[in-house]
Amino acid sequence: MNIGIAGLPKSGKTTLMKLLTQARGDARPRASGQAVGIMEIPDPRVDWLSQLYQRKRTVYARMEALDIQPPRGQELLDTARNLDALIVVVAAFMAEGPASVLSLVDDLETEFFVSDLASVEGRLDRLTSNKATPISQAELPFLEKCRQALDDNIPLRKVEFEPHEKGFLTNFAFFTAKPIILAVNVSEVSLSSGDYAGRRELEVKASVMDYPVVVFCGEVEPEIATLPESDRLAFLREYGLEETGVSRIAKASYRCLGLVSFFTIGDDEVRAWTVASGTNAREAAGKIHTDMEKGFIRAEVVAYEDLREHGSMKTCKGKGLVRLEGRDYIVKDGDLLNIRFNV
Repeated sequence: MNIGIAGLPKSGKTTLMKLLTQARGDARPRASGQAVGIMEIPDPRVDWLSQLYQRKRTVYARMEALDIQPPRGQELLDTARNLDALIVVVAAFMAEGPASVLSLVDDLETEFFVSDLASVEGRLDRLTSNKATPISQAELPFLEKCRQALDDNIPLRKVEFEPHEKGFLTNFAFFTAKPIILAVNVSEVSLSSGDYAGRRELEVKASVMDYPVVVFCGEVEPEIATLPESDRLAFLREYGLEETGVSRIAKASYRCLGLVSFFTIGDDEVRAWTVASGTNAREAAGKIHTDMEKGFIRAEVVAYEDLREHGSMKTCKGKGLVRLEGRDYIVKDGDLLNIRFNV
């Protein structure tokens, strides 16, 4: 999965990009000059498993993060089309009022709706004039549904599509179907007070358009990142927080993409693996290694919460909490899997 970070100059976008890919040293420029790096998803469950099993390596779930340049226009559209989601940095710390807070959000909305509507109407024109052949009989009603929603200013991510229609969404890569997270960069004073210029207007828009909102302070976050783990929580609680804004933004990105994590305990590592919600055990095994998917026999499964409660795999087995599941078992967030296979 990959996610883009967009924002106006001096909005804190580059600071956020650096923090999301902190200390990894692998942010690298593309030919376009845009930086790309790896964003790890903080997960206290992985931390606990690492302490329990004492392996050499701890591997968190990951996504690719792209620092998008510029914040508007055709170049942004060309880049965003290949992304799974978008983080839009809103510079509330230097805002003079609601209009300045919402300016980039409004501009992006307009560009995304216009582009999607042009794609839908262009395809409809080709189909109705017999210049193209529909993929199936379902394509025409699907496009009409999309056009109606876009005409009504409803983003396609808020439209309920039938299972057979979801493949069309992938083919068209509509912009308004992509999740968008609003990362609101506020001043230190606003972080403490919980209020900032344009907050009510932005929250109304976010509710209507289905945008998760995460508030962070670009001034404070770099300071938090340098603190020892033991001092970090006390510092955050001075602002009424339990975790950093960067951590909350990373988690929001993961959730809005409909992803879940399962865990494996190897000889030398504890690892979180990322799959889409609804993935079965055999498909999940393929994430680990293609041989596991090909030769899948059974998955030994225990829920993280059960292991956390009872403290050991041995105790969980004694209580009947470790199960053998077949290939069609739907992997749940927090499952520990041990794949049995033969090739």
